[in-house]
Amino acid sequence: MDTTIKVPRSLRERISKRARHRHVTMARAIEEALDEAEELEFWSDVRVYNESLAKEDRRARLDDRTLQDDLSDQGDDELTAEEAW
Repeated sequence: MDTTIKVPRSLRERISKRARHRHVTMARAIEEALDEAEELEFWSDVRVYNESLAKEDRRARLDDRTLQDDLSDQGDDELTAEEAW
């Protein structure tokens, strides 16, 4: 179901310009802009939270193995391409 919204002409032009630039519909351009804004807000919240941690808490996270990416796992090198996926 589609819904029509009224926006100022200048905003409609901005949305249209963004859509043309990205080769998408105006609806998709709005959706992408909202996605980007939500992601920026998420990471801003993460930064604020991390900055609120005491030094000891931040240091404890450095040693938390569950937060590591495990890129140095030697077993990964032994996987075939099919097994890796």
